[in-house]
Amino acid sequence: MTRRDFLKYSVRGLVAATVGTGVFNATAAQIELVRVPVKIRNLPVSLQGLKIGLLTDLHSSSIVSSRLIKASGDLLLSEKPDLIVMTGDFVSGATKFLSGSIGQFKREHVTRCAEALAHLKAPLGIYGVLGNHDFWSGAESVETICETFTRQMGTVWLRNRSVTLNRGGASFRLLGVDDYWEESCSLSAACRGIEADSIRILLSHNPDINDDISLSGKRIDLVLSGHTHGGQIVMPIVGQPVMPSKFGQKYRAGLVRDGDRQTYISRGVGCLLAPIRLNCPPEVTVLTLT
Repeated sequence: MTRRDFLKYSVRGLVAATVGTGVFNATAAQIELVRVPVKIRNLPVSLQGLKIGLLTDLHSSSIVSSRLIKASGDLLLSEKPDLIVMTGDFVSGATKFLSGSIGQFKREHVTRCAEALAHLKAPLGIYGVLGNHDFWSGAESVETICETFTRQMGTVWLRNRSVTLNRGGASFRLLGVDDYWEESCSLSAACRGIEADSIRILLSHNPDINDDISLSGKRIDLVLSGHTHGGQIVMPIVGQPVMPSKFGQKYRAGLVRDGDRQTYISRGVGCLLAPIRLNCPPEVTVLTLT
């Protein structure tokens, strides 16, 4: 899919959405709390019932309010997750289409996004990876996001690395990679030094990281992603005509299985290009390991 095709179909979708049914501006009242049980083979007893809160694609910008972002954090905390993960696109900033770029990085969008989520906390901590829009907005964007979220809520950034988390005497590895479309993305670096029998949960903004996982033969038990917005504009009957994924509709939303590996793709919180969604409400996710 070329950038020209992506822009063309996005515009067509937005036009169709404005004359269709089910169109709405995303508001706090429309955020859907999605609870997802995830079965993992050989999961230690003390890790059963572990709750992972997932926030993604906040897209803080002129069309996504801090009220919406704060509401997503409030909803997540109501479920009392054991750990919280955020999988990128904290801002919209620069949006690359065709040969140019729409928009620019604005520091205030990072500031109000972090302030809206400053109340987040979890027993095992808060962890994050960056998305394509975070990178597209430039080095200042990446630095500002990482510094601000670390200062405001102690976010631990998993940029091509992993951490060991413990609960009840059992441990698992939480891994993270830079956005899949960036040259800096390195699955091999993230997997370095991990014990062969450990449970492995990977944070990747873009679910297309599954291509690298399959090609490398590395074992990952669960991938947590966003990026697709669930389509954002989902047309009746035909669905989403074009997805920003080499796999088409496969990783649009929900839980997808590839053999023993599972990937969960959240619809995310914010919007891109226009403040509307069609048949695709914003989402906050809580995954429970079993």
